[in-house]
Amino acid sequence: MGLFKWLRSRDEQKEERTESVEESHLPRLSLDDSLGNPDPEVRIAAVHSISGIGAPAIPLLINSLNDESWRVRRTAGSGLAGIREPSIGPLIAALDGARTDVRKELIRSLTLIGKPAVSALAAALDHPSAEIRSGAVGAIAHINAPERGEALTKALGDSEQSVRAAAAEAFGHLPDEQGIPVLLGLLADPVERVRDAAIAACIRIGKPAVAPLIGTLGDPGSGVSPYAEEALIGIGSAGRADIVELLHHENAEMRQSGARILGGIKDMNTVSHLVGALADSDPEVRNAAIAALSAFGKSALPEITAAFESDDLRVREGAMEILAAIGEPAVPSLIVYLKNEDPSVKKRAAVILGDIGSFEAHEPLTDLLHDSDPSVRREAFEAIEQIKRR
Repeated sequence: MGLFKWLRSRDEQKEERTESVEESHLPRLSLDDSLGNPDPEVRIAAVHSISGIGAPAIPLLINSLNDESWRVRRTAGSGLAGIREPSIGPLIAALDGARTDVRKELIRSLTLIGKPAVSALAAALDHPSAEIRSGAVGAIAHINAPERGEALTKALGDSEQSVRAAAAEAFGHLPDEQGIPVLLGLLADPVERVRDAAIAACIRIGKPAVAPLIGTLGDPGSGVSPYAEEALIGIGSAGRADIVELLHHENAEMRQSGARILGGIKDMNTVSHLVGALADSDPEVRNAAIAALSAFGKSALPEITAAFESDDLRVREGAMEILAAIGEPAVPSLIVYLKNEDPSVKKRAAVILGDIGSFEAHEPLTDLLHDSDPSVRREAFEAIEQIKRR
């Protein structure tokens, strides 16, 4: 049935529908008035109505995808998906120049149509418009079809960054982690936009990508390590156990990576492991652990202040540096240490308080000027002078 015949038929049946219309509290308006009505409920009802007539409604539905209401756009997109094959060409064509929210609905509609759209989407990868090519990639990514992998691989060779980035992102949607090998290779891509998309795809895959990403950390010459670390940080606590193991790796660079990643994840369950890394024989590993623990801030104070009293010199020194980096939140704990029976503990606390420069510590440090140990008095005096200079 043509659009205008359908509209006449609708008018003839108006009286039969009066009760249902009144129940929905929607005014009986012309189609043009309904689609342009300020009330989104009226526009949604109009879009629902025209969706039922099939292919003749496609232009109106495509136009409705530009509606300011998400619900209207979603209704129009669902209507287009319901029309199926006749909608495929217009949906692909509408990708060219579409704004972000419209593009999202266009891709969703093509995805809902599914396998019948794949051949047209694959052909669209040769379209002159990069927007159409990248949109086609976005739809192909969500359709489980045998030719999907070949199409996405083709898109990785596209001349436009946007298309290649869309393809990289798409590999994160493949089932059974099929896309991981490709994504690991893309972490070395010279284009930042493509690398970022590959990182985001790895994060989307999550835990299954952890071990493969860790495997790339052992080759610093490849330049992949920083991007693999970024992906592992994004995956977060799901990879915690595997990353903690890196702190015991025989390779110092791997231990550094482990500390950096744990500092980025900021999972409190890893604090004790990072404190242990303060005793590492490699100074760069210790520095990475110090930076990681400093990033936790005051939330890690209990374990850092405990490390302040460690028998291991490296751990103590590392704890001092971390407490100095944490700053003001560490001051109350350090003031308590000024009353410790061990002169070396008092001196270390005085040194850090002087470095922080908090006036809150001025009076407790002044009390130390009468300490029986001359080295404690000297450190207290230096700390007070530092506070005065702030």
